[in-house]
Amino acid sequence: MPFRFRPLAWLPPAAAKYVYTVILRPAPLRAAAQFVIKRFIPPELTFRGVRLALNQDDAIVSGSLALGTYEEFEVSVFESFLTAGKTVYDVGANIGLYATVAARHVGPDATVVAVEPGPDNCDFIRKTLALNGFTDVRVFQKAVGNRTGEAVLHLCADNKADHRIYANGARTTRRTIPVEIVRLDDLIASNALPLPDVMKIDIQGAEQFAVEGMRQTLERQQDVVVFMELWPWGIRQAGGDAAQLLRTIREMGFLIYELDGDDEDIHPVTDDTELASRGLERQHANLLLSRRPIDVPDVLRRAKGGRTSAL
Repeated sequence: MPFRFRPLAWLPPAAAKYVYTVILRPAPLRAAAQFVIKRFIPPELTFRGVRLALNQDDAIVSGSLALGTYEEFEVSVFESFLTAGKTVYDVGANIGLYATVAARHVGPDATVVAVEPGPDNCDFIRKTLALNGFTDVRVFQKAVGNRTGEAVLHLCADNKADHRIYANGARTTRRTIPVEIVRLDDLIASNALPLPDVMKIDIQGAEQFAVEGMRQTLERQQDVVVFMELWPWGIRQAGGDAAQLLRTIREMGFLIYELDGDDEDIHPVTDDTELASRGLERQHANLLLSRRPIDVPDVLRRAKGGRTSAL
């Protein structure tokens, strides 16, 4: 029977973030905490009405899911934009949480696309799809960037969501593997995929290059809604510029909102310079991009309702 109990689901997001970024910042403490957390990770977990196959060797994403502290608000807002028949892309899918939640909402006649470069992560995505009987989710083991060809993936042993296609900022001891990299425009064209209605992008600082490689897609699909992590430190390590990425987003006609997981609110971004200047390694923002103004009270109402019914 799938595991359901998540002991820290009651903990406010700000408190969970403080524990991880401040209390557990010293490497020995963090290593000890991760060792303990891994003991709590079940092989599978019921979350938002789907069964997730968890990586019991990953204390970060799978561990946070098991404890009940992983992106609860962000997933709720994401769910509020999902309706039957919509096409959803999960770029940087990790173990497939967002892709699987999307598949539950959009139904068997819609298309969900999960793109993830890590082979182990892709294995967990496929396990989860099998657990739920989802047959219409397309899984592509690829990195996404501004070119199509070959690349090197730098694997993170401690955090399976922190595999990167660049070496800067990564420990030199990281194991590397070859990986295919693709422009999303090319992936869609070569596989005759439908254009996305909703997209989530979280690729550890390579978002600027990914956006460059999906410009045609974003221009063709004017009504697309994009959830994207902005990590200025990671973008700089990858050789990009967070300020330039935000300018590109604005030039394509998107309004930018920030998801505030601590206060469970959504704020229109009016100061791109401040957002891009959050340059510390542990500073990042979860953005919501839309060409149409977002009715924030309505989104929050739907997100809260969905979260209440799903937990």
